[in-house]
Formats: sequence, C-alpha cells, structure tokens
Amino acid sequence: MLPLLENFVAASSAVLTAATMSGTGAYLHRRGFVSDEGTLFLARLTQQITMPALLFSKIVYCKQDSSTMHCTSVIDMMGDLWLLLVWPIYVVCCGLIVGKIVTKLSNTRKYHTPLVLASCAFSNSTGLPITLLTVIHQNYPPTTDLGRVDPTVYLSLYLLIYPMLQWGIGTWLLSNEEQGYDNIEDQSTITQNSSQSEPDEEDLKAGINELTPLYSQNTKKYPDIQSRSLGPTGCALSLSSFGAKLSKIISISFQPPVIASICGIIVASIRPLRGVFVDMVDRDDDAPLEWFFDGIYSVGQSAVPLNMMILGINLSKTLQSNCDQSQLLSRKSTIAVIWGKMVIMPVIGISSTFLLRKYFFDAPNGIDDSFYLVLMMVFITPTANNVMVMVELGSYLSKQAIARLIGWQYAAAPLILTGSIATVVYLLGVMKRMGI
Repeated sequence: MLPLLENFVAASSAVLTAATMSGTGAYLHRRGFVSDEGTLFLARLTQQITMPALLFSKIVYCKQDSSTMHCTSVIDMMGDLWLLLVWPIYVVCCGLIVGKIVTKLSNTRKYHTPLVLASCAFSNSTGLPITLLTVIHQNYPPTTDLGRVDPTVYLSLYLLIYPMLQWGIGTWLLSNEEQGYDNIEDQSTITQNSSQSEPDEEDLKAGINELTPLYSQNTKKYPDIQSRSLGPTGCALSLSSFGAKLSKIISISFQPPVIASICGIIVASIRPLRGVFVDMVDRDDDAPLEWFFDGIYSVGQSAVPLNMMILGINLSKTLQSNCDQSQLLSRKSTIAVIWGKMVIMPVIGISSTFLLRKYFFDAPNGIDDSFYLVLMMVFITPTANNVMVMVELGSYLSKQAIARLIGWQYAAAPLILTGSIATVVYLLGVMKRMGI
C-alpha cells in the first residue's frame, strides 16, 4: 500500500499545485482586478504566444549540460510512437459512446443530447494536461522514468490530430439545428438575420483555445436558435454557407499551438536546422541562435501558470453568473455527465492502456512510462472549454448550460482527478514491476 500512498501524495501535489495557480485567478476576479477584456487579453497571450512557445521548445529542446552524448529527439521515436497519431480517434469515439449511454440512462432531453455527447467526447487536451504532466514530471527524481523523460513532448504529437477531430466533429455535432426544434414553440424565429446571432470570425479566433471564458455577463447574447437563411423550400444551409463554415472549421483547427508543434517537429527532424537553435555537439549553449531559443523557452515557461490563472478566472465567473434554470441540464443529467466524463472515461482509458501495453504495443524502454502516462492522461481531464465556442457555432444550445456543466466537473476534480492520477501513476509502477 505504500507505493499507492506515495502516488496519491504525488497526484495530490500535482492537482493542488494546479488548484493553487487557479486560485490566484479566482482571487483576481473576486477582487475585481480582472475585467472581461483583461481575461480575453490573457487568453490571447497564452494561445498566441506562451503555449506555442512551450510546445515548440519542448520538441526542439536539448539539455545544455556539456555532455557529448547524443541529444535524442521525438523524431527519433516517431516510428515507435505512431500510436499517438491515431489515439485521438479512439479517445473521441469512446467519449461519444459514453455520452450516448449517459443520455439514455439519465433520460436527457433531446435538446441537450449534443451537449452531453460533446462534453464526454472532448477533453481538455492542452492547458490542464500540460500542467499536470509538468508537475508530475517535476515530482519524480531524474533516476525514474517519469522524472527523466518529460511526458509533454509526447502530448505534442497527440495534439497534431486531436484539434482537427475536436473542431470537425464537435462543430458538426453542435450545429445540427434539428436537435433543437423539439423545444421551440415558434420555429419562425429561425428566419431572423444570421448576422444577429452567429459569432463573427474575430470572436471565434479570440476564443478557440481551452482558456475561453466559460460564461460572461458582458458577452454578446445570441438567440437560443442559430439564425439561418432558409430558402423558400425551408432547406437548411446553402452550399456556400456550408463551404464557409467548413473553411472556418479548418482555420480554427490549425491554431498556433498546433502550428508550433508542427514547426517543432520539422526543426527537430532536420538535425542541422535543429543545431542552429540548440547546441547538440558539446551542449555548452553556444549554437548560433541559442539566444533566440532561450528566449522562446523562457516565454514558454509562463504558459502553465498563466493557463491555470485564466482557468480560475473563468470558473469564478461561472459561479457568479445568473443562469436561466430552464436552459440548464437537469440534476440527473449533470451528475450522469460528471460520472461518465470523470469516472467511466478514465476507467476506459486506464484499462485500454493496460491491455494495449500487455498484448499489442511495446513502447521503447526508458520512455514507456511517460508515453503510457500521456495515453491515460487524455482520458481523465474534464471537458474542454473549446466546447463553449462550438456551442456558439450552433447557438440554439445554452451557453450557460455548458458553462455550469464544466464548472461542476472542475468542482469535482480535486477528489476525482486526484484519484485518477494516483491510480494511473500507481498502475505504471505495477506494470513495470510485472514486466508488462
């Protein structure tokens, strides 16, 4: 039981560290020091600058310790770690299945079914996982696998495919206006001018990361039903409108964090180019553009605290907002979603990784713990704030409902998420001792 207790303490440390950083954001909001504009600025700063800098520097990084040993690269292991490129498909499919079961068991209204499916399928995959993986890595000595290999490097591979699935499937799922018709007494409201309800492109680009405010009293208010321009026969979106929306989905899928990961992989895959940024010969910090890389690396180190600070601000806003109770999920549905997302999904992720490691996939020795940790970590985090923006794309759904739903997941996180992380880390040790 001692190893389990030690892992629980380490997991608690990771969650409490994240909670402490989030608490600073909640404090700033409660004291009135941060406005909606200030939160938006911090979100843009993190999305456009600090998070891309973190991911790029993690991939290109080579420790400058005057060593003559070969500086390994994630590219060297790409052939062995290809699973991270298809794992997002499995995660999203499992989430959709769990979401469907949750709607049946909780008798969720058809009106809220897409919201439940998206909540279960799309996990926070950047901010919170990066924070947790970083803290876990720092809590283990360099003599251990988890302390020697930074798991966030492998998360960057996962993030190459996942955002495309999230925005592609999620936007389609939450833009299906037929789901909302059953709860509308006057469907003639759909014929309103679309410019009155659909968020403009700048709004979307300002909120397409997982730091998006969950709910703000000062944001634009959109109708419960997304305004559409319908033809005389009552057909839905025209081909040109569909093309515009598809183009928008593609553009918001390739965001700065994704682009930074791609650039990092390109640089890391070309050894001479990588050598321009980091000294890989004698590792004494004198590469031609080492000063440039050091600047990017330093900026990237601020991503985690800024990330969690914004999360604290958002959660504080959510708890203070006045919601229309008729727009919220029922208590039974809310509890079912929390149970499905925070308990059932982690069980699926942990058991799948265990079976995968035992029977089907053998990661390279020395990096296996960090690799399998990432596979499980993407199953156990709460719903991504990105779902908020998807709701705005198909705005017949209540923004308040998803804000409260995510807020309740984070309220349960200190206990449930800590237990999940402790179980994950403990099982990694068990599998190692069993020779699996």
